[in-house]
Amino acid sequence: MSFDATPTKSSSKTPIWIKIVLFLVVIALLGGTGFMLVMKIKFADFAIPQTPANVVVTKTVPVLFEETIDAIGTAQSNESADITSTVTETIKSINVTEGQFVETGTVIVELSDEEELATLNEATRSYMRYNALTKKNLGSAADRDVALAKMEVAKAQLNERRITAPFNGVIGIREVSIGDLVTPGTIITTIDDVDPIKLDFSVPESYISSLSNGMKIKARTEAYPDKVFEGEIYTIDSRVDPDTRSIRVRATVANPNGELRPGLLMKVLIIRRAFEALAVPEEAIQSAGDRMSVYVVDAEGQVSSKAVVTGLREPGYVEIISGLTQGDSVIIEGQMKTGDGASVKIVEERTIEQAQSAALDYSIKRKKDAITDQTDAKETAE
Repeated sequence: MSFDATPTKSSSKTPIWIKIVLFLVVIALLGGTGFMLVMKIKFADFAIPQTPANVVVTKTVPVLFEETIDAIGTAQSNESADITSTVTETIKSINVTEGQFVETGTVIVELSDEEELATLNEATRSYMRYNALTKKNLGSAADRDVALAKMEVAKAQLNERRITAPFNGVIGIREVSIGDLVTPGTIITTIDDVDPIKLDFSVPESYISSLSNGMKIKARTEAYPDKVFEGEIYTIDSRVDPDTRSIRVRATVANPNGELRPGLLMKVLIIRRAFEALAVPEEAIQSAGDRMSVYVVDAEGQVSSKAVVTGLREPGYVEIISGLTQGDSVIIEGQMKTGDGASVKIVEERTIEQAQSAALDYSIKRKKDAITDQTDAKETAE
């Protein structure tokens, strides 16, 4: 039996499925190469900015910072008194109006005094007679002195019917009317000396070593939300309250217009230390974990990222302890459109005060919008 070793025609052909696989591989390689080429071209176009980004900058300048202690205080009169009677008598006249400023010695109320006035007139005439006789050696000095004493007593009794202001101050609301019978201790009205005004507040005992007479304070009240009242500490209590572990402090605040009233609640800032330091607006700070940085623009419009160390914060700006020098141009708007090494165009330069004002205005607007949204939501729900 013999075998034919000559290959047949069909065995020399490549299977069709292999050809299909090879074709697909070639197509894939060509497609991948083309895709990579297209992406390189695209990224190359993206990497080359068409125009420099527009940014807003501010100059780094020294700003006054204040290290403070917070407290809550209550306004008190510099001097305050209840106007009362020392005798039982009927009110004859009221000579001042409520809210009027009066000086020391001003007669506020007069009580009925006809009897006392008559007694004084008689005592005065008696004294004058005895005094004249004594000068002519027709009367004794002792009798004259007795007459003088009676006259002084009559004056004192009459003066008790005239109630006067014990110091300069503002008259409060009166509690009586003409014709009312008052007795010793009856409160007729009040008087308050409110310039300067006293401000009492408590400070935790841990700050005792930082307190001293003469330290400056700043105070605010809801009655005048946009105004700051300045004063200074003039006395510190000798004792610490064992219940609250705080010490009472009293300051005086100038109040020439009488805006502050006794009893007002006030927020107090005690100025521990005031100093100047470089500062930038808060919006200039970029944070990444513990790292703080800012974008600085040089004279050619080139951007560089600089790490900074920050310190105290005030509304709208922050202290720069290190990392910047005075006069550096720091980007405060447009940071997201640029980066380290990029070129930018400065379209506006703001002072720190302008940046702070803009930030505060924006914050106020946000609060108003939030209140409006809450009101609208409430009305919709109702």
